[in-house]
Parts: sequence; C-alpha cells; structure tokens
Amino acid sequence: EEDSSSLDLNATQPGQNPVALSRERRSLDALAAAEPAVLAECKTRAVVFEISRNMVDSTNANFVVWPPCVEVQRCSGCCNNRNVQCRPTQIRVRHVQVNKIEFVQRKPKFKKVVVPLEDHVQCRCEAVSRQPPRNSRPGPREQRRLSPSFTTAAVSQRQRVRRPPAQKRKHKKYKHVNDKKVLKEILIA
Repeated sequence: EEDSSSLDLNATQPGQNPVALSRERRSLDALAAAEPAVLAECKTRAVVFEISRNMVDSTNANFVVWPPCVEVQRCSGCCNNRNVQCRPTQIRVRHVQVNKIEFVQRKPKFKKVVVPLEDHVQCRCEAVSRQPPRNSRPGPREQRRLSPSFTTAAVSQRQRVRRPPAQKRKHKKYKHVNDKKVLKEILIA
C-alpha cells in the first residue's frame, strides 16, 4: 500500500481525493481544455520597434529619444514549406514625431524630430533565394569545393587570429600586482 503522505503531493487543494487527480486524469482534463492550434498565416502584425538614437541624430550621443519604442506593422507567419518565406509585397513609409531630449550643461533641452518608419502593408509567401549570406564562412562541404590556394589562405588566416592557451592568459589582468602573496589573496577570494 502506498504511503498516504506521498499521495497528498498530487492534491491541489486540502481535503481533495488524491486518486482522482492522477496523471492520466490531469492530462485528459488539459486536453479537453486546450484550444485547437491555428496556423499563423502570413500577414501583417503589430510589432515593437526601437527607435535608435542613430535614426534621430548620428552626430551626437548626448541625448535621449522619447518614446524609445513604437509599434510598426511587419510581415510574419508561416508558409507551406521551407522554400518560401513571408515577405512584404507593399511597404509604406510613415513619419512619426519623437522628442529628442538633449542635455546641455546638465539641463534638458526638448526638440521635436521627425523619424521615418517602414510599415508593411501587404504580405505574401515568396520563394527564398538560394544564395548563402555574404558575411558567413563557407561550411565544410563548400570548403571542399573551393580551390586549394583559397583554403590554405583561410587556414593561415585562422592561425594568426588564435590566442594563446587559457592557462597562459589566466592571470594577465593581475600582471600589475608584483607581490605574490597579494596575488594569491586576490585569486582565492
């Protein structure tokens, strides 16, 4: 016979029958209460967009943008297979007014600035181009297909970038400490 204290762990409320809340019963209840999944179709949805300071003024860093975030419409959703993606077919540029709060001699100076935002108006599942990204390195299969001189250059370039093993760099930040006793106290603490 099972210990009554272990059976009470399944109860959610005091005085409730622990046997009635078996795992099978709870999973059936959850299944009955669950709503059916609906495909997230390719369409425009509101997303949060952060207005960067560079969008307001790329020459000055001594200011704050308010509001820092706004909602924009962007295409998102699922398409039938991996060869197609949800992409915008029509885009509209919307201009919004934000506050640029500059700090001059520690006092705020408010200025209105217009920022262009891009809203997606219509979306469609479109074919994905097969070109690899420009900034990525070729994978192992692509490297085998490349000419030997190119792969040799890539290997020698990688060797120049390598750092010394971690053990040799381990105490580099404590190099200014000349006393070994102090160094041991710092490293142990």
